Order: sequence, then structure tokens, then C-alpha cells
Amino acid sequence: MGLLSLRRKALGILYYLALEGPTRRERLADLLWDHGASLQNLRVELHHLRRFFGKESFRGQVLQLPPGVEVDRAPGPGEAMEGLEAVSPAFADWVRGWRDRLAAPAAAFSLPERLKRLKPPALVILIGPPGAGREALAQALARHLGLPFRQGLAQGPGVLYFGDPFPPKEVAMDLRPTPGQVLVVARSAFGEDPTFLLVLRASFPPEITVALEVPRLAWEEAKQGLLRSLPFAEAARFYLNSGGRLDVLRELLAMGDPEALPQRIRAMVALEARYLSQGARRALEVLSLHPGPWSVGLAEALGVAQHLDELEHRRWVGLGEEGYRLSEPQFRRFLQAHLAPGERLKIHRRMAAWFRQAGDPVAEAYHLGQLGVKVDPASLRESTRGWRRALVLDSPFGRHIPQMEVGWGPSINLEIPEEICLVSLDGKEEGFTLQLEEPALLHLSGHLYQDLPLGMGSHEGAYPFCLRGGERSLFFLPDVRPGHFFWGAVLPAPPLDYRFLLPPGMYRLELGTPGIVLLRVRAYRISSGRERVLVPLGVPVET
Repeated sequence: MGLLSLRRKALGILYYLALEGPTRRERLADLLWDHGASLQNLRVELHHLRRFFGKESFRGQVLQLPPGVEVDRAPGPGEAMEGLEAVSPAFADWVRGWRDRLAAPAAAFSLPERLKRLKPPALVILIGPPGAGREALAQALARHLGLPFRQGLAQGPGVLYFGDPFPPKEVAMDLRPTPGQVLVVARSAFGEDPTFLLVLRASFPPEITVALEVPRLAWEEAKQGLLRSLPFAEAARFYLNSGGRLDVLRELLAMGDPEALPQRIRAMVALEARYLSQGARRALEVLSLHPGPWSVGLAEALGVAQHLDELEHRRWVGLGEEGYRLSEPQFRRFLQAHLAPGERLKIHRRMAAWFRQAGDPVAEAYHLGQLGVKVDPASLRESTRGWRRALVLDSPFGRHIPQMEVGWGPSINLEIPEEICLVSLDGKEEGFTLQLEEPALLHLSGHLYQDLPLGMGSHEGAYPFCLRGGERSLFFLPDVRPGHFFWGAVLPAPPLDYRFLLPPGMYRLELGTPGIVLLRVRAYRISSGRERVLVPLGVPVET
């Protein structure tokens, strides 16, 4: 076709459709003009583009690139999309966001084994929520197969990617397994298969069809890629708030704030929620105000229990032993943002009252804190138990952790990984078990980040990183003085760099609140010596 002389806004339309995929007219009009005549102006630009790409291009309410048109992602001189900042202030923000993404280190998105074994022709169904990185996974598959990656229909070999909005079912009826082609359909994790996909499932044999849940980006992959330049605590905040979802993480990093609400992700979550009934959508927004699991009783008190079945059926929530939880905890902040501030306060007040009646002073304190009530942990002196007592009791009730003088003998092979990683995205228990066959000196070191509102967590079932052994436990708490209690001990954290003397037995390292722990655990036999070490869980019978 040669070089095209396009107007700046027309070029902006092409870049946006190439990078973001099919887009509604209203979205583009608002982005490019943001005034009353924006749709009329968009029609003028689309007429200009049809002079180059044909009269049938850029038709319908959902705009997409004509077949065969794609963006060249190879690095070149100058900045990406140079000069397009002048299109409009909103478009300038979008351009800068994409430049940040392109400049960020590539994410090490490991290709699942099932996709590594795949050969064309094939149908691949990638199931995931908004921001899961379905397109990035399809691009990784294309690189693995050595095939070009294409959006939508195309001729010849390639990985053909289809996302929402999907083509009509008539298009699917004409698609058949074609040598050198892999069809990838990005299906939402919420709801049911679209008609386009159902038709394809009926046309493609099961032996060349792969349906796969898009995995979360592992912490190790994120830290080696997108987060590699950040210190541990900051990287952990970004990762936890992204839920391990690749595109959500990229958007947060582009905004430079782990607490940000990227408009693109917020819009995608809102669009997905519109497939719910109005009552179920409101129930989801209301229940998102509680960060822990919730029971049917709480839902009943808030008047939304009748919608739990729909939310569970459409996979927005899941039911476990502790109660219901959001299946994608990173969307809590996006969902509750739809509630008006006054309404949010009313719901927190009702939740605080319910948890008070239910006998969970920790959850009550959390919701009171959300109301702006300053909660003094000392006021909970009579209602707290276990490790939380260390936060509210004065020093006479706790005593120093016992110490002994020993020497470090030969190392003991525990047959465990060199580095242990515990990640809890929504407070579900994560743990690792190790066994000591004899009394031993344990050196525990590493990094810890955990979300503990008021130092106590968001509900009674939450608990910080700990070492459990028998009936006693050792908890690592922020801003706490070391202390020894009848149930165990507490130590400050971070940093983690402690040496213990432990009796033989089975031990478990656990995390029961949102957080990330990276550990190195080394064990040594005891010998004679004068080095003082802590004895937090009882003195070994033999030393």
C-alpha cells in the first residue's frame, strides 16, 4: 500500500484499535474529543480512514482494524507513538501509559505445559478475569510456536486471537481446523461460554481443543520481571494489589501507585459485573467492603443473601470452610468504588454492629476504623486472645523470651528448598512443614510483608506469619516488643533474622493474612559454646 498520509487523530484511532482491540465508538469519541460533538467528529475521521482502507471498514458500533492491519512492535528511533500526545489530554495519558508499559521489563509469563505440547491446527480457550493477561499468554504461545500473532480473522499461518466483543456465530460456523493456524478465544472467568465459542467447540475435535485457566503470575516471575527494580516491601504491595494478574500489575506500575484504580481495569470489571442481575451486582459491591471471608449470616443482615447463589454460579465468589470469599480479591477496591461514600459508611456501620453481635471484636474494630473511629488496641484488652494479647497487655504480663548459651555444630540436612516462598493473596492459610529429628539450632532469615490492619488483622481468623510447634507458636508482628507467653512468643518483624533453639518435632511455617514471606531456613546440631540464642517454644529435653 506504501506510505499513508493520515491526519493525526485518524492515526490515533489506528494505534488505539491495534493496541487495545475492538472498541465502542463512544469510548473513542470521548478519548479523542470529550465534548458534545465528539461522535460527529469521530464519523468525520472514520470517513477519512475509509479512503485508505475501503468503504466497508470501520463500520458498526464496535470498531476494529481491517483484516491484515497490525502494529509494528519492533523498536525504532524516537518514542513510541511520538507526536500523538497532542491529540487530546485524555489520549496523551493513554499514550504515556503505553510507553511506560513498553519500557517496563518483560514479564516472565511461563507457558503452561499443556500449551508447550500444543501443535497447530488447534483451538485454545483461555479462561480468565479482566487483567489476567490472556492476550500476553496468547502472544507467548505464538512466540513458542514461531507463528505470527494476529487479532481476529486472518489468512495463512498464525495464532488468531479473539476477545470480547466476539464475532457473530455465523463467522464461527465458517471456521475449521486449518494447517498452521491456532485459534485462541479469550473467555471470561465469569459467566458462561459465548455463542461464538460454543459454535467453535462443536466444530473442532476434542483432541485438538485445549481449555485452560490463565494462571496468576507467580511472585518469583513478577520479581524477576516487572518488579525487579523495586525493593521487596514495595514490590510486595504492587503484587498483592494486582492479585498476581499480569495486566492489572502492569497498569498499577504504569500509574506508579499500588493503591491506584486504573480506569481501564475499572471499566473492564464494571462491564463484567453488568452481566449480573442488578441485585447481585449490588450484593457484590456491598460484600466487597469486608476483606475476609463472610457467612450467610452477614449477607442476610445486609439484605443480600438471596444473591449468593447467582454470584457463586457465575464464579464471582467461592465457598470454603471459613465462608464465602471473592474469587478475584484484587477486584475488591474496584467494586466498592461504585458505592457512594455515604452508603459505604452505612454499610461499614452495619458490618461493625453485626460482627459485635457475632463475637468477632477484630472485624468489628476493622469496620469501626473504616468509619474513621480511632480504635485503641488497649480498649480490646478483655476481648482479645492469643497473640493479639501481646499488642494490648503491658510488660508485666509478658516476660522475656528464654535464652541459652550453646555452640553451633554441623549443619542438618532438612531436605527443603533453598528458599521458601509463602504468598497469600486473600488471607487464605499458606504454609510449609519441616521436621526436626533432634534438638536443633534453627536460623530463620528473609523478607516479610503482611497486611495487618491495626496490627491485628481484619477478622478473628486472620493471623500473621508464625512458626507453630505442638501447642505453642511463635508470631512475628510489626512494632511489638519481644515477649514470652503461656501460648508461645512474639518477635518483631521485619527484618527476619533470628536464631532459635528448638525441641525435636514437627513444625509448620504459616501465613494467614494477605502477605508474602521469603525465607531461608538452616538447621544445625547443638554443641558446647557461649553464644546466646532464643528458646521461644520450650527448652529441648536433651541439649
